[in-house]
Amino acid sequence: MNQANPVADTAMTMTRFSQLVAAYGGHTNHWPLEEQVAAAQLLETSAEARHLRQAAVSLDDLLDQVATVPPSLKLRNRILAAIQPPEQPLLDIGQWLSQLLLGTTSHEHIWRPAVILLIPLLLGIVMGLSLASFNDTGEVEEEFNLLGLGTLEQQL
Repeated sequence: MNQANPVADTAMTMTRFSQLVAAYGGHTNHWPLEEQVAAAQLLETSAEARHLRQAAVSLDDLLDQVATVPPSLKLRNRILAAIQPPEQPLLDIGQWLSQLLLGTTSHEHIWRPAVILLIPLLLGIVMGLSLASFNDTGEVEEEFNLLGLGTLEQQL
C-alpha cells in the first residue's frame, strides 16, 4: 500500500463512486485527486459506473447552459434591510471609564494614561501663553495673584 496516498491503491466501490458523482458531478477533473485514479479504474471495468457518470455529465452540461440572472434591486434592498447590526452590550459607567482611561488592548494600556497625564500639562502651557500675551502694565502679575487667591478661597 502506498503510504503517501492510501486511497490510490484501494479499489473503489460503486457506493463511493455514486457519492463522488452526486457531490462533484460527472467531470472527474472536479473530483479529489486522491480518488481520480481509482475512479478511472472503476470506469474501465464497470458499465454501471460509465452509465452513472454519463448521466451526471449530461446534467452538468444542462446546468452549465442555464443563464444566471443577477438579483433584482428590490430583492437586494429587502436582503440588506433584513440584516440587523449586532447589538453592542450597554456598558455601565465603571466599564465605560475604564475603557476610556485604560483602553482595551495592551497598546492602549500604555498610551492612554500618558495622554491623560499630558492634558493638564498642555492646559498649563496654553494658560501660560495666554497670560504672557498681556501688556507689561502689571496685568500678568495681577492675573497670577487672582489665580492664587482663587485657590486660597477654595481651601478656606
